Amino acid sequence: MEAENKKVFVSYAWDSEEHKEWILKLATNLRQHGVDAILDQWDVRLGDDLSFFMDQGLTKSHLVICVCSDKYIAKTNDGLGGAGYEKRILASEMLNDEDKRFIIPIIKNCSSEHKVPRFLSGLKYVDFDNGRYFNRYQELLERIYDEDTKKKPPLGENPFVSTAISDQISTKLNIEKVEFQNPSMEGSVCFDYKRNSGSFIIGEGNYEFITHWSDCGHNSIYCYIDYVYRLGYNPKYKDFPYSNEFIDFDFSSRVKSVNVGEVVLLENNHHKFSALKVTKVVRKNEDINHLLEFEYKIYKEIKNV
Repeated sequence: MEAENKKVFVSYAWDSEEHKEWILKLATNLRQHGVDAILDQWDVRLGDDLSFFMDQGLTKSHLVICVCSDKYIAKTNDGLGGAGYEKRILASEMLNDEDKRFIIPIIKNCSSEHKVPRFLSGLKYVDFDNGRYFNRYQELLERIYDEDTKKKPPLGENPFVSTAISDQISTKLNIEKVEFQNPSMEGSVCFDYKRNSGSFIIGEGNYEFITHWSDCGHNSIYCYIDYVYRLGYNPKYKDFPYSNEFIDFDFSSRVKSVNVGEVVLLENNHHKFSALKVTKVVRKNEDINHLLEFEYKIYKEIKNV
């Protein structure tokens, strides 16, 4: 049986025609991604009872998006107009519901120091005035579908439970694994590629990539596909490519020899992409203290061209 579509009521003030058009775009995007957005611009016909629409929309929806603009904040604080009426309904619902997480404040066209009205004080918001629309929209969509809760890593076991020698070694190795991972979406990595079976993890959740490396030459390194979906290589690229340039890369091989200064692309099993630029390789005669340095970028926004 298919899951029920999330019904989301959009509460806002009619600041301007431009603001109304932005709200319409947001609600349209949500509906395109399976969210049953309830918006007065669609759902109130001439002759309809506005109070009934607001009562039903606010109380029957799974979530409510409050678009906090300067005018919305002023009207809800003063209890004026449709925004003020909706505020009274929401405030009543919040008093009767210990779990107040059915309201998502978003910030748009707000120049005030206080970004949300008084009745929403303390709630975490999404700021569309600060940053790219796509990034903020994805954050909102993840919240609606509860994808944000899946990013938290699972709870592991206490590494100090056993005192046996073999278990102490395993414990040491397990703790040392933190040396071989960086959850950030971009950054630089420096590690001994002869340790941890040649693997280093970047990113987290759907954006996690297990990179895998081995000896090649003094100024080159082998990069493998073993723990990802695909590996792309083009020796002409010395900087991170734009997403519309991914098609220029050869994704047909399991392993590639990557020279210092060159870029390799990885696609993980969630079909997310990362670019890695090798900046330094140190290979020693002894089987210890080898070094691989690379810079990386994980792409959140992929533009189809």
